[in-house]
Amino acid sequence: MALEEKAITFILKSEPQLQRTPPFNEGYDLFEYGDDGKPARWIEVKAMSSSLHDRPVGLSRPQFECAREHGEAYWLYVVEHADDDGGRRIVRIQDPACKARTFTFDHGWLDVANVNAGNEPAS
Repeated sequence: MALEEKAITFILKSEPQLQRTPPFNEGYDLFEYGDDGKPARWIEVKAMSSSLHDRPVGLSRPQFECAREHGEAYWLYVVEHADDDGGRRIVRIQDPACKARTFTFDHGWLDVANVNAGNEPAS
Protein backbone atom coordinates (compact mmCIF):
# COMPACT_ATOMS: atom_id res chain seq x y z
CA MET A 1 0.00 0.00 0.00
CA ALA A 2 2.87 2.40 0.74
CA LEU A 3 4.34 1.85 -2.72
CA GLU A 4 0.97 2.44 -4.39
CA GLU A 5 0.50 5.62 -2.34
CA LYS A 6 3.84 6.92 -3.63
CA ALA A 7 2.75 6.10 -7.17
CA ILE A 8 -0.63 7.83 -6.81
CA THR A 9 0.97 10.92 -5.25
CA PHE A 10 3.42 11.06 -8.18
CA ILE A 11 0.59 10.77 -10.71
CA LEU A 12 -1.48 13.47 -9.00
CA LYS A 13 1.47 15.90 -9.16
CA SER A 14 1.59 15.39 -12.92
CA GLU A 15 -2.20 15.26 -13.46
CA PRO A 16 -3.86 17.27 -10.67
CA GLN A 17 -7.29 17.11 -12.32
CA LEU A 18 -7.55 13.44 -11.34
CA GLN A 19 -9.61 12.44 -8.30
CA ARG A 20 -9.01 9.58 -5.88
CA THR A 21 -11.56 6.86 -5.26
CA PRO A 22 -12.39 5.62 -1.76
CA PRO A 23 -9.87 3.07 -0.42
CA PHE A 24 -10.22 -0.48 -1.79
CA ASN A 25 -12.31 0.57 -4.81
CA GLU A 26 -12.41 -2.58 -6.95
CA GLY A 27 -12.21 -1.41 -10.56
CA TYR A 28 -9.97 1.66 -10.56
CA ASP A 29 -7.99 4.01 -8.31
CA LEU A 30 -8.38 7.42 -9.95
CA PHE A 31 -10.92 9.11 -12.19
CA GLU A 32 -11.41 12.35 -14.06
CA TYR A 33 -14.60 14.33 -14.44
CA GLY A 34 -15.77 15.37 -17.90
CA ASP A 35 -17.21 18.73 -18.88
CA ASP A 36 -20.67 17.47 -17.86
CA GLY A 37 -19.50 16.84 -14.27
CA LYS A 38 -19.70 13.05 -14.62
CA PRO A 39 -16.75 10.65 -14.58
CA ALA A 40 -15.21 10.49 -18.05
CA ARG A 41 -11.94 8.63 -17.49
CA TRP A 42 -11.06 5.76 -15.16
CA ILE A 43 -7.50 4.85 -14.15
CA GLU A 44 -6.12 1.74 -12.46
CA VAL A 45 -2.70 2.28 -10.86
CA LYS A 46 -0.07 -0.42 -10.51
CA ALA A 47 3.09 0.44 -8.58
CA MET A 48 6.34 -1.44 -9.09
CA SER A 49 9.70 -1.26 -7.35
CA SER A 50 11.26 -2.36 -10.65
CA SER A 51 10.08 -2.09 -14.28
CA LEU A 52 7.87 -3.94 -16.73
CA HIS A 53 11.08 -5.38 -18.19
CA ASP A 54 11.53 -7.29 -14.91
CA ARG A 55 8.01 -8.60 -14.30
CA PRO A 56 4.44 -8.17 -15.53
CA VAL A 57 1.48 -6.58 -13.78
CA GLY A 58 -2.03 -7.98 -13.82
CA LEU A 59 -5.60 -6.78 -13.57
CA SER A 60 -8.08 -8.36 -11.19
CA ARG A 61 -11.42 -9.53 -12.56
CA PRO A 62 -13.21 -6.32 -11.39
CA GLN A 63 -10.45 -4.18 -12.92
CA PHE A 64 -10.61 -6.08 -16.22
CA GLU A 65 -14.42 -5.85 -16.31
CA CYS A 66 -14.20 -2.11 -15.64
CA ALA A 67 -11.64 -1.83 -18.47
CA ARG A 68 -13.99 -3.70 -20.83
CA GLU A 69 -16.97 -1.58 -19.79
CA HIS A 70 -15.23 1.78 -20.24
CA GLY A 71 -13.09 0.96 -23.29
CA GLU A 72 -10.97 3.89 -24.45
CA ALA A 73 -11.91 5.88 -21.33
CA TYR A 74 -10.11 3.32 -19.12
CA TRP A 75 -6.37 3.60 -18.53
CA LEU A 76 -3.80 1.44 -16.80
CA TYR A 77 -1.01 3.52 -15.27
CA VAL A 78 2.04 1.49 -14.29
CA VAL A 79 4.46 3.48 -12.14
CA GLU A 80 7.85 1.88 -12.51
CA HIS A 81 10.49 2.36 -9.79
CA ALA A 82 7.77 3.92 -7.63
CA ASP A 83 10.04 4.02 -4.58
CA ASP A 84 12.86 5.86 -6.42
CA ASP A 85 12.32 9.63 -6.29
CA GLY A 86 14.68 10.22 -9.21
CA GLY A 87 13.86 7.20 -11.34
CA ARG A 88 10.11 6.66 -11.29
CA ARG A 89 8.10 6.97 -14.46
CA ILE A 90 4.49 6.49 -15.52
CA VAL A 91 3.66 4.05 -18.29
CA ARG A 92 0.16 4.92 -19.54
CA ILE A 93 -1.84 2.24 -21.38
CA GLN A 94 -5.20 3.28 -22.81
CA ASP A 95 -7.92 0.62 -23.21
CA PRO A 96 -5.83 -2.34 -21.98
CA ALA A 97 -8.69 -4.86 -22.27
CA CYS A 98 -9.12 -4.19 -25.99
CA LYS A 99 -5.40 -3.95 -26.74
CA ALA A 100 -4.47 -7.21 -25.00
CA ARG A 101 -3.09 -9.66 -27.55
CA THR A 102 -2.76 -12.63 -25.19
CA PHE A 103 -3.69 -13.77 -21.71
CA THR A 104 -1.04 -15.56 -19.67
CA PHE A 105 -1.84 -18.63 -17.61
CA ASP A 106 0.84 -19.23 -14.99
CA HIS A 107 1.23 -21.63 -12.04
CA GLY A 108 -1.57 -19.84 -10.19
CA TRP A 109 -4.05 -21.56 -12.50
CA LEU A 110 -3.12 -24.95 -11.04
CA ASP A 111 -5.37 -24.12 -8.07
CA VAL A 112 -8.46 -24.13 -10.29
CA ALA A 113 -7.37 -26.52 -13.04
CA ASN A 114 -8.42 -30.10 -13.65
CA VAL A 115 -5.03 -31.86 -13.70
CA ASN A 116 -4.43 -35.47 -14.66
CA ALA A 117 -1.12 -37.36 -14.88
CA GLY A 118 0.14 -39.77 -17.52
CA ASN A 119 -2.58 -41.99 -18.99
CA GLU A 120 -5.19 -40.92 -16.42
CA PRO A 121 -8.44 -39.91 -18.14
CA ALA A 122 -9.57 -36.36 -17.57
CA SER A 123 -12.43 -36.12 -15.11
